[in-house]
Amino acid sequence: MKRYVLLGTVGAGKSTLYAALHGIACDEAKKTQAMQYDLDGGVDTPGEFFCHPMYYPALLSTTVDTDVLIYVHPANDPLCRLPAGFLNIYTQREVICAITKVDLPDADFEATKSMLMDHGVSGPFFPLGKDRPELLQELVDWLQKE
Repeated sequence: MKRYVLLGTVGAGKSTLYAALHGIACDEAKKTQAMQYDLDGGVDTPGEFFCHPMYYPALLSTTVDTDVLIYVHPANDPLCRLPAGFLNIYTQREVICAITKVDLPDADFEATKSMLMDHGVSGPFFPLGKDRPELLQELVDWLQKE
C-alpha cells in the first residue's frame, strides 16, 4: 500500500477514514491529539494542525516520507478550508481527495468536488460515507496499485 497522510480540518472525517482503512468499525472517532502512525506508512493528523499555521511545519515534516497526500473534506461543508498552495509544496507527491460524509442528508458531493477543483485540487476524488462501506474499496484499490 502507498504511504499516505490524511490532511483536513477538525471534524472532516480523517480519523474515521483512518480507522476504516485499518478495518476498524468506528461509530464515533476519538479526537486525534497527536500524529498517529501505522507500520504500513499511514498517518492520521489532528485537524488543528491543518487549521493553525503555527503547526504547518509539523505537517510538512510528516509529509516528507509519504507517497500520497489525502485531503479530506466533508461533503456537507461548502467552504474551502484549504490553505492556498499547501498541497503543492512537495510536487513529487500525489494528491487525492476523500470527500467524506456523502451519506448525510445535507451532503452534496458534486458541489464539493466542483468547489475544490475551483481551488486547485485536481483529484482523483473519492466519495466516502460511514453508512456506505462499499465506497471505501475504491480508495483502498487506488492506494494498493503501484
